[in-house]
Amino acid sequence: MAHSAPPRWLGYAKGFMLALILLFSAALSPVQGENSFVENQIDLCEFMESLEFNGTHANETVQWQVDIGPRTPGSTASALLRANFTAETERLGYTVSESNHTSHGIEFTNLFARWNSSTENADQLVLSAHYDSRNIADQDANESNRSKPVPGANDAASGAAVLLELARLIPSMNLTYDVVLFWNDAEDQNNNYTEGAKAWAGNLTSEEQERTKAFVLLDMVGDADLQLHNVVPGNDTLKERIVVMAEGLGMVDGVEDCLGQPGQDILRYSTVVGVLDDHVHPHELGIPSIDLMDTVYGEPKFGTFGTYWHTMEDTPDKVSAESLAHVGHLVELGLRTNAFIIEEASSNPDQSSLDEDQEQSTPTPIEKEEGNKGLAYVAMFAFFSVMVLLSYFEWTTKRR
Repeated sequence: MAHSAPPRWLGYAKGFMLALILLFSAALSPVQGENSFVENQIDLCEFMESLEFNGTHANETVQWQVDIGPRTPGSTASALLRANFTAETERLGYTVSESNHTSHGIEFTNLFARWNSSTENADQLVLSAHYDSRNIADQDANESNRSKPVPGANDAASGAAVLLELARLIPSMNLTYDVVLFWNDAEDQNNNYTEGAKAWAGNLTSEEQERTKAFVLLDMVGDADLQLHNVVPGNDTLKERIVVMAEGLGMVDGVEDCLGQPGQDILRYSTVVGVLDDHVHPHELGIPSIDLMDTVYGEPKFGTFGTYWHTMEDTPDKVSAESLAHVGHLVELGLRTNAFIIEEASSNPDQSSLDEDQEQSTPTPIEKEEGNKGLAYVAMFAFFSVMVLLSYFEWTTKRR
């Protein structure tokens, strides 16, 4: 480290302000699937043999995205990705459109592929993932790498690839609702986050808001060591249904799947993590929203989403076809069973909302007893207050 560089703890403090706010661990019980959807669990098992999601194909799409280069807003690689995804989805019969926006001096483009069902005035589901890769590897251990753009295999080629593979399956599902595949841009540039999703949500008409029965976000879902955490804010009804489907798919530790096999430790909703991600914007509009995300990429690292996050180590070898298949099957099952269609927009939303003025959220473990969520928020506030004071003392020290 150069002599003029700030102390290493300030890097961790910055990481804290950029990512996760809360982590409630073992003391919190998982979300339970105790609602009307549970009554259909036997029917869910009947869908298992019809699941077609191909994790290998999705993994190949991850590799392709990394091979074309960093997909930063306005780049040649960004345009190439959109052209490729547009050609593929139009070939399948989707109606494709783009919207262009500018924020914080960044010009960016959101991409939409709509599948219209045969139902007149149908409800719609929005499946989303950001497709831009981060422009700076600011968490890299090698200081000389921190101004370079990240490869972005997991963050965010994984989610973008899962959407494209789902696009190939949706036309044959005979759904009674419309599906919008939304690849959003400018989610992760400098200290600016979720700009694409924010622009989309800010331009929704009241009619579009009412038609949108759910918003399902996929972010960092390809980690070879996959654990999907309970991200807040988010809709409790959607979470309950995710748990039920994951149990049937063998993704919950200690619970037998539809074939009677022991479940794997993949859906870990005992770990609750506050994340300011793209789903926050529709959530604030009252649209039931959920974020499927593994918030530890690599080894756990204080104040970050893991040792590979926002580094040059975010490469395809850290992503697996098996992990992509787990997530793909989960979303595919939700599509085929109408699990994501929430009839009442106000249906049991998680009221844990994050301030949009924050840059992004980031992780720290806090033990919590059931029903003690308020104490965690007090702890969060106290932590940030301490970090501000420490930063102030560091500044005053430098001036002496």
